Amino acid sequence: MARFQVTDIEAEVFAELLEELQELYERCEHTLIELEHKPEDKELHKSLFRAVHTIKGDLGLLSITPLIHFLGHLEDCLSLLRDGNLKYDSVLSDLLLLALEKVNAFIKECHDTGEFTFDDQQLTRVQQLLERLSENNQAQHQQIIRSALLTLEPNLVLTESTKDDKPDLAPPTQSRPEDDLAFFHELIEPVEARSRYWRGRSDRQLKLALLINRYAGLAVDELQLTAACYVHDFGMGFMPMEVLHKPEKLTPKEVQLIHTHVYCSAKLLENMPYWHEAKMMVLQHHEKCDGSGYPLGLKDHEISDGAKILAIVDTFDAMTHERSSMSHMRRPYQRAIAEINRLAGTQLSPYWVAAFNQAMQALLRKSPD
Repeated sequence: MARFQVTDIEAEVFAELLEELQELYERCEHTLIELEHKPEDKELHKSLFRAVHTIKGDLGLLSITPLIHFLGHLEDCLSLLRDGNLKYDSVLSDLLLLALEKVNAFIKECHDTGEFTFDDQQLTRVQQLLERLSENNQAQHQQIIRSALLTLEPNLVLTESTKDDKPDLAPPTQSRPEDDLAFFHELIEPVEARSRYWRGRSDRQLKLALLINRYAGLAVDELQLTAACYVHDFGMGFMPMEVLHKPEKLTPKEVQLIHTHVYCSAKLLENMPYWHEAKMMVLQHHEKCDGSGYPLGLKDHEISDGAKILAIVDTFDAMTHERSSMSHMRRPYQRAIAEINRLAGTQLSPYWVAAFNQAMQALLRKSPD
């Protein structure tokens, strides 16, 4: 670990720059959220580049050399994105958000204590990886970005499949779990494309579900949980869009129609015996611990652990991403976490909410709303 100390910076100047840096960080976060729904929006690409460039300039005034070099490589990465030579996807989003979170945490520590500690070897390795990105090796971009993300945060769970990651497509003599999972992932992509609110939804939920499970000692089979995350809302893709995006309260008939999506989703796995456990997770992910859920009104001990995890990640995603039923409003993460905890013991499992809290502590940097 290395240590950086601030010298010869007036407290008033530092405070003003810190306030501006916080605003820029929040602007970057909001832009990244918008890009989840509009990944090819050039104006958003330019806005993100300008914000990071300004952050780097402000840190230059503070002479915080390690972070200036680090942000310089992020800026080069965003330059490729701005110029159309780098594709925006969820892995790049994760890398940018995590990198900016780390920079923000370092600056706050520097303001509070006059110094901060950092892993210089880690930052150097990430910078070396980002240096490899160029307009001439676009086929390697995603693997480089994934490597940089895992270097920056080894505990993250990456699940997004890519063309380079796919196994040999020669027809196997029998179905393999990994082939099925790749198939499920490909099936859900066009379903998510039907709504501007769903893009990347299954991948987001899966990352969190796997992490929650790992904090609970892998109580649920990861392959079965992965399949359930991909398939559980497949049936929603066959619902009328005027019902899914209806801003007013649904009629009893429309609610009943929405409830049928669990059967449609589970039907996908009906003739695949290996995925029976995943099928039960899909059928039960809208059951509630107090018995008020659907389709069967099961109670806590009757619901599978995998379904309890799905219920949490589904609820959290609905709270933190745009949904028509929420008038397009997004709750801040801390408010969403508090709401999840309020539901523990009624709608959600207290045991799995505790594991969720541990997972979120690992993913989020605490900052005041």
